[in-house]
Amino acid sequence: MSAKAATATVVDGAPAEGGGKKKKMVIIIVAALVVVLAAGGGAAFFLMGGKKKGKGAKAKHSAEVSETQDEGGDGEHGEEAADEHAEEEEHEDEGKKKPPVYATLEPFVVNIASEAADRYLQVGIDVKVSGPEIADKIKLHLPEIRNGILLILSSKKVEELNSVEGKNRLRVEIRDAVNKPLGMYKRPPQGMEMKSVPKKGAMDVLLTSFVIQ
Repeated sequence: MSAKAATATVVDGAPAEGGGKKKKMVIIIVAALVVVLAAGGGAAFFLMGGKKKGKGAKAKHSAEVSETQDEGGDGEHGEEAADEHAEEEEHEDEGKKKPPVYATLEPFVVNIASEAADRYLQVGIDVKVSGPEIADKIKLHLPEIRNGILLILSSKKVEELNSVEGKNRLRVEIRDAVNKPLGMYKRPPQGMEMKSVPKKGAMDVLLTSFVIQ
């Protein structure tokens, strides 16, 4: 082999050996890129998944907090609404509650018996009635009502009227004397004469003045 041939052989072999190394380097680089890309993709997936999961947990937590606040708010609102409703009912009840109506009778002066000597009684009477219409009816039946009251007063004795019990019994008798002409008298059960309160008509009698001389 000549020197030229040997040189050619060496020169021809060098390119071949160099080309193999380049191919290996390319393969190594590509493999490294694949590994890097794979690692980067895994990390990105992990991070994205973690973020999504974090967002989901945060959203769930926010929803739970909001629901809890809503429940608490509804409870507080419910209590406030109940209080307001109770106050409105109370005001309505106060508005529906009718003011008392009284019929004032002219003072009575009668002679009453006493163990010592005859004396006289002067008494003022207000009748508590169930409504204005009853006061109007009392005016219509006033002569009959006054007659009944005068008969009751003149039948009393001083000793009977000196006690509180005697005065309260007189009040009940006058109340009944008012209701009878009105057609609203109802006999109470036996033993309940002093405790029974009519719902209509004359409901009570108040002695606004009471003088015995």
